[in-house]
Amino acid sequence: MELNHLSFNPRKRSAYETFDLTVLLVKQHFVALVAMYLIMAVPVFLMIGLLFNWGISAFVIWWLKPLFERPLLDYMSKAVFNQPLSISHSLRSVKQLKMTDMVAHLTIYRLSPNRAFLAPVEQLERLSGERKTKRKQVLFASTKPKQTLWMLFCVHFEYILLMGISALTIALIPQSFSAEEAMYQIFESPEWLEIAFNLIYIISISLVAPLFVSGGFLAYLHRRVELEGWDIELAFKNIRTRLAGLLSAVGLFMLTMFTLQPSTSYAEQIDKQAIKEQVTALYNEPNVIETETTWVPNLEPTESSSHSDWSWLIDLFTAIGNGFGVLVWLLVGLLLVWLVYYLIKKRGFFANLSLPERTKVTEESVIPTLFAEIKSKDLPADLIAAAQQCFEQGEHRLALAYLLHHTLSWAQQHHQVRLHRSMTERECKRAIDAKVPNQGQAIFARLFSAWVAVAWGHKTPDINFVELTAQITAMTANTQEQAHEA
Repeated sequence: MELNHLSFNPRKRSAYETFDLTVLLVKQHFVALVAMYLIMAVPVFLMIGLLFNWGISAFVIWWLKPLFERPLLDYMSKAVFNQPLSISHSLRSVKQLKMTDMVAHLTIYRLSPNRAFLAPVEQLERLSGERKTKRKQVLFASTKPKQTLWMLFCVHFEYILLMGISALTIALIPQSFSAEEAMYQIFESPEWLEIAFNLIYIISISLVAPLFVSGGFLAYLHRRVELEGWDIELAFKNIRTRLAGLLSAVGLFMLTMFTLQPSTSYAEQIDKQAIKEQVTALYNEPNVIETETTWVPNLEPTESSSHSDWSWLIDLFTAIGNGFGVLVWLLVGLLLVWLVYYLIKKRGFFANLSLPERTKVTEESVIPTLFAEIKSKDLPADLIAAAQQCFEQGEHRLALAYLLHHTLSWAQQHHQVRLHRSMTERECKRAIDAKVPNQGQAIFARLFSAWVAVAWGHKTPDINFVELTAQITAMTANTQEQAHEA
C-alpha cells in the first residue's frame, strides 16, 4: 500500500467532508460501478423471477445487497490507490470471500448500517477471529463515522429514485393514467408491469450502491489516517524526497564533525535515583494528574453476608434472561420457517389477495367525467325510459348521457371493465372492446359515435334512437337473465 499513490489528500476530515469526497470519487468511476452491480443483480433477478415469482426475486436482490457490494469495494480499493482497474477481476473477488463472514452479513448483520465501514476489515485486511473483533473495536473507539446517517440518506435516495423513475415512466405512457387508479390497480397489475416496476427498483439500488459502498470505505480510510498518522507519514516521505540530496551532504558533514571530536567525554553523569524520586513526587501532586473514582458493585459473597445469601436470586434472573433469549431466537426461527413456507406455497404475498368491493361501486364513482352530465342524486330510476323521453323532447345530449350511464355501469358490473374518471371516449371504447362480446361492441360503437357528434360536433345524431334503445335494453336484459339462471 503506497500512500504516495493515494488519489486524495490523507488529512483528518469530518464525517460530512468524507461524504463530500465520496461523491467526487464516485463521479469518476460511476459508470463502471453501476455496470458491475447490474451485471450481478439482473441475471439473479431474471433467474429467480422465472423460477418462482417476480416479487420474491426483488426481495432476494434486496437481501443479497451485502454480497453485491463486495466487488464494488474491491474496485474502489484499487481506484483510491491508482492501481490497475478491471471489472472482471473485481467480480472474481467474490470467490475470495469467507463463507462465515457472508452468512453473518446476510443474517445477523443484514440491517447493520456499519457493514460498508467494516467490510474492508474482512475483505482487504483478511482478518478473522479475535483479531477481527479487536480491529473493529479499535476502529469504533472514540469515533463517530456517522454510518447510520449515511445509510438513511442512501435508503431515502433509493426511494426518491424509485418513485421518480416510476412517475417519469408513467408520464411518458401515451395514455391517460390516473395516479389514484394506478394505486388501486397495483394488486391486479399485469405481469409485465410487475417486472418493469421491479427492474426500476434494481436500477435505483444500482445507482445508489456505489455511494453507500464508497462512503463506508472512505470513512474506514480516514479512521486509519487518524490511527496510523498517514498524513504525517506522507509529509515526511515528501520531505525526504525533496531533501534527499541535502540530507546526504548534511549527514556527511555531521559524520566528519563527530569523528574530529576528542574521545574524552565531559558529559555530566545522570543520577537515576534522583530523577525517579522527582517523577514520583510529581505524580503525587494533586493537581498534576486528574483522577476519578468510580463505584463498582461487589457481587461476590463476603463473610458478613453469609446469613443473607442472595446468589440464588442472581442465578434465577440469569436463567430467566437466558431462557428468554433462547425463546426469542426460537420465535424468530419459526417466523422465518413460516415465511419461507408461505412464499413457496402462495408464490408471493399478494398472489391470493382479492380486490376490495370497490369493483362494484356506484355509477358516480366510475363514470368518466366527460359523460357525467348530471349528478348522481338526480339520476332517474329508469334510465332507458328517461333517455327516450329526453330524446323526444329534443334533449339529445342528455338522452345520450342517460344511455351512457346505463351501459357503462352495466359493462363494469357484468364484464369487469375497468374505467376511471379521466378516460376519454376512445380509451373507454378500447377498454370495453377488450371485455365485451362482439355484439355489444357494435352497440357501444354506435353509442359513442352519436355522443361524439352531439357533444363535440354539436350536431343532431344520425341514428335510429328507438332501435338503439331497444338493442341496449335487449343486451342488458340477456345478461341479467343469464345471471339469474346461473
